[in-house]
Amino acid sequence: MNVNTEEVKKVVKGRYGKAAERGGGKGCCCATEVSSSLNFATEHGLYGQEELSLVPEIARNLSRGCGNPTGFADLQSGEVVVDLGCGAGIDVILAARKVGPSGKVVGVDFAPQMIERAKQAVVEAGLSNSVEFVVADMEQLNLPDSLADVVTSNCVINLSPDKDAVYRQAFRILKPGGRLAISDIVLTEKIEPHVQARLQSTWSGCLGGTIAEESYFDIISKAGFRQVKIVASHALASQELDEMVCCPGPEFTPAPAKEDLAVVQGKVVSIKFTALKPQIS
Repeated sequence: MNVNTEEVKKVVKGRYGKAAERGGGKGCCCATEVSSSLNFATEHGLYGQEELSLVPEIARNLSRGCGNPTGFADLQSGEVVVDLGCGAGIDVILAARKVGPSGKVVGVDFAPQMIERAKQAVVEAGLSNSVEFVVADMEQLNLPDSLADVVTSNCVINLSPDKDAVYRQAFRILKPGGRLAISDIVLTEKIEPHVQARLQSTWSGCLGGTIAEESYFDIISKAGFRQVKIVASHALASQELDEMVCCPGPEFTPAPAKEDLAVVQGKVVSIKFTALKPQIS
């Protein structure tokens, strides 16, 4: 991927930081917007209304995910969870309720403004004792080896210009036998290089860093993960795609050209999957 990685990170951090300062954008790429039907939420790995009722409004308003990793992570009481790109904390809060007071959840985000919003949400949810936050780049985590039982992430790794580094870090901080529970978006096939280059030039919403599914899972395999299992997937409908490309909001992110959107229409898929870090033999 021929991009200036530091410039991409600066752009993404700035967009999401501003969104956090303003309390959210105008209805972009938020899984809560499409989960009013319980059947739809279950089928597509999204939040149900009962789960959302447990989350303070600030976390719901700033949610910019494409799934609900806590819904298929099989979280158990006492486990340690690290959520990469935690945003305002919706998945941190849901995970903390599942692991209980004997467990621990670490939320990681590189936008300090998001971390401040997440801390506010956790206090409102009464979960401060079992949650901590770290301002960090998920490509360069300052967390101990073998810390976590589970690593989750919700439509954030697609934003990273170095996905190999993200999954190497996830592998490192997981305990042997630990697992991933990830929601993300991928392409069903590679797109024309000139279109990819234009999307990358502005890192358009969630599309700028989205890569082909085959390449994505190759990265996971090379990091050392095994037993990858796709829990749910669906091609993004036109409205969903329009919301994704302006994430975290049209006031922060320039929309790509209509002809470029037409090229990727029907080729962008939301996936939810798990994978395991092998036990030490």
